[in-house]
Amino acid sequence: MRNTTNNICVSVSSDITDWDTINWYSVEKYVDKQQKRIYEAEVNKDKRKVRNIQRMLTNSRAVLLLAVRRVTEINKGRNTPGPDGFLAKTSKEKGELVDRLSKKNIYNYIPSPTRRIYIPKKNGKKRPLSIPSITDRIYQEIIRIILEPQMEARFEPTSYGFRPKRGVYDAIERIFLNIKGNKWCWVFEGDFKGCFDNLSHDFILKQLKGFTLKGVVERILKAGYLDNNVFNETIKGTPQGGLLSPLLANIALTGLEEYLNITYKEIKHDKNDDEYVTYATKGDYRVVRYADDFVRQDGSLSSF
Repeated sequence: MRNTTNNICVSVSSDITDWDTINWYSVEKYVDKQQKRIYEAEVNKDKRKVRNIQRMLTNSRAVLLLAVRRVTEINKGRNTPGPDGFLAKTSKEKGELVDRLSKKNIYNYIPSPTRRIYIPKKNGKKRPLSIPSITDRIYQEIIRIILEPQMEARFEPTSYGFRPKRGVYDAIERIFLNIKGNKWCWVFEGDFKGCFDNLSHDFILKQLKGFTLKGVVERILKAGYLDNNVFNETIKGTPQGGLLSPLLANIALTGLEEYLNITYKEIKHDKNDDEYVTYATKGDYRVVRYADDFVRQDGSLSSF
């Protein structure tokens, strides 16, 4: 072993992952297949099968490879260092990172405090961002890969922010379709003040009952942050800047529709041998949510 300038131990033996020869199509195909199995098992309420697949993926080399690739090559913050200052730029560094992490047990992982920075907002204020180390980002991405399909089976169909294959234009279309028939024409916009900073750890962890990496998620939430090299505890909230935070926020915010007595009825369709599902909404209101921003639509003035 040798030491890099950032005190990251890496292998100098010949047994190193050859990053440039990895078959990414096979890696992504395998992970996608297992994610679909988790989703289907959760829909069918087969908790044992969900846990078994999640445990298998936790120790999967394919998931580790994919997480390292997304963190070091794809995600927007790939060039922003965390508190340790380390970035994996070259193929050699990425391969060594895979080999180093493959020898560690994720269940025993203790995350480092994040690095707090501030970016300007349109209103002149500053938004706090917490930047994790590369290793923390990789473990967060592993957890997201494993947890997201289970949560997708639970999320409401009218939630659009930070979800796979959904975006802001889908939310706009949903609002338009609600208004189109002149029934849900009174629209009220709102958001959750300081949402990411105030989410309840206890509530999030309660929703993760039975999840194989729940303990690691709890340690991530409580890891704290460094602001001008001063350590600060985190007794609530999930850090903006963490790869897992958007998913945890959606988990915490799920239930707004239930509070407003909104329910959904699944309708299965089969058109030209193409099966798909839509949802009929029941209740006195319609809600469209994009992360912590939402609109509530009412039918008439009589609802006031």
